[in-house]
Amino acid sequence: MSPAARFPRHPLCLAIALLGASPLALAESAQDLDTLEITAERLAADQVVDAEAMERRQANDLRDIFADQPNVSVGGAAPAAQKIYVRGLEDTQLNVSVDGATQSGNLFHHQGRLLVDPELLQRVEVVAGAGEATNGPGALGGAIRFVTKDPEDLLRPGQDVGARLSAGYFSNTEGYRTSASLYGRLTDHWSALASLSHTDHDDYEDADGNTQPFTGTRRQSGLVKLVGQLTDEQRVALSYDRSEDQAFRLHRPHWRPSFRNAPIDQEMVRETLTGRYGFDALAHDWLDLDLTLYRTEASLEHIDGPYGDYIGSMESQGGDLRNRSRLGDHTLTFGIDYRRDEASLASPLYGTNREEGRVVGLYLQDRYQLTDRLQLSAGARYDWFELDEELTGNRFEESGLSPNLGVSFDATDNLNLYGGWARAIRGTQVKELFVLDYYRNAEDRREETADNYEVGARYQHGNLYLSAEAFVTRIDDVVGIVDRATLGNLGDLKSRGFSTSIGYDWDRLNASLSFSRARPEIDGEPLSDDDMAIGTSVGDTWVANLNYQATDSLELGWTGRFAERLTRVASDSPEKAGYGVNDVYARWRPLDDDQLTLALRVNNLFDKQYFDHASYGDAGDVAHGLPDPGRDIRLSASYRF
Repeated sequence: MSPAARFPRHPLCLAIALLGASPLALAESAQDLDTLEITAERLAADQVVDAEAMERRQANDLRDIFADQPNVSVGGAAPAAQKIYVRGLEDTQLNVSVDGATQSGNLFHHQGRLLVDPELLQRVEVVAGAGEATNGPGALGGAIRFVTKDPEDLLRPGQDVGARLSAGYFSNTEGYRTSASLYGRLTDHWSALASLSHTDHDDYEDADGNTQPFTGTRRQSGLVKLVGQLTDEQRVALSYDRSEDQAFRLHRPHWRPSFRNAPIDQEMVRETLTGRYGFDALAHDWLDLDLTLYRTEASLEHIDGPYGDYIGSMESQGGDLRNRSRLGDHTLTFGIDYRRDEASLASPLYGTNREEGRVVGLYLQDRYQLTDRLQLSAGARYDWFELDEELTGNRFEESGLSPNLGVSFDATDNLNLYGGWARAIRGTQVKELFVLDYYRNAEDRREETADNYEVGARYQHGNLYLSAEAFVTRIDDVVGIVDRATLGNLGDLKSRGFSTSIGYDWDRLNASLSFSRARPEIDGEPLSDDDMAIGTSVGDTWVANLNYQATDSLELGWTGRFAERLTRVASDSPEKAGYGVNDVYARWRPLDDDQLTLALRVNNLFDKQYFDHASYGDAGDVAHGLPDPGRDIRLSASYRF
């Protein structure tokens, strides 16, 4: 009997299992979900947030996307300040991509670097910790993969052309959102999608009734995608998406206003162009080719600031050519990837400063089904990193091997045990844009090396689902600020933790409870909010969910996210108070074929005043973070033609 047959994939089962499972144990589960990729392969992921979950949350930003994931925190109360932390490590330590296009670099350490629109996403995949060779170069803390929607994702059964209009209202910011999508089959073999959205928010209000000034935002997003089935064996996809955010906001959006933090006009833009080609030879199990080419550009402009206009931009171009071969009980994935990053900062004080970085990698990953119950995994990648630093004229070159090993064993028809070790290296990369004109790399800077160890178990009996996982992550020679204007090796980062989850699925009701703990520290000192671009410490986190299908057309639910007080903190940092936030929702689909959806959601139902542990805390009159928003009543309506 196959593992797939022994573990039926109810939606809740998958959600619970993904919370605690490792990349090495979930390859087959990930493949079962795939309807969008050019090849049948889906890279394994610890967690998958799908479009249904984002719609249920009326997701508007990064925090909404990951609200149900206890080991993922999103810091920064204002939308522009949001950063993702996985097991306490910032997204700058992870390999982040949109439709396979790597989102490189760091715009400005006082705000977030990722600009994505949840409305355009089909799913988000999270890999926690260094993992398989296919995760790409420099994935010290794991990977996050944003995948946009295909035309086929939106078409109803039997439909060739469709459209979707939606609108939403947010009470806390007196904000609104509108979007329109047109999609359909152009011919029997070609389909297309075009989507536009606009969001406008005023300043938000915290639970104490205080309006947080200069936290509003205006965002426009769009996606155009063309998908073609050239032959029975060949498929091509072209996509272009753009997100633009404009506002008169604080120079450092994650701190409150002060004499050193005045508001200025800002504009942030991200554009990604991706082309994919797949060839799956029906007559040969050894040929399943996938080619991805991309160009992505992110920019941040500070307009009429205290020193004039600053414009920083990061352009990345790259590709990934891989093949999957099924040879008996082996599934081999091997290929080559390449990326070139060009960063520039134009400032009135120092003119234009540039840097250029490159990385080339070769990789091989094998999954070996040794018996019906035992699967082994082994792989490696070798990467070459180069960086030309214009400020000093120095050139940095590093290279190294990143191997991994894993095992997945079905001890019984209900119990799966797994474990693994993975290493990832990262050489010198392009610096944060807004320090290009005065930060320099230490000449003796060494590559960073991450080792990740995991063991875990998943259990299913009937409608009951359990999982548990423990991990140890170590990053040797982690890079940070060693003096006021030099980036170098700070020391060794080590993080220990574990996660657990339990769930039960009734006929119309499902319930789950998940827990996560991570304790990242450098040379024995816990990470603090000042370890920007590395990570921060968060308290033990619990997430509880209830979803009830009251009738065929009405769905109700509740989510509670609870963080315990954090007492083990850096010597110069205050403790972080615990908090609990409750959200409720209702969705009603009164018409056939789910044409009309009306939704109500109340975030922070009890109007709790709190500071998210991943947000900047209190380090003085200037370096002081913002409390999170108070109660927010969200109303939305969408209609599909």
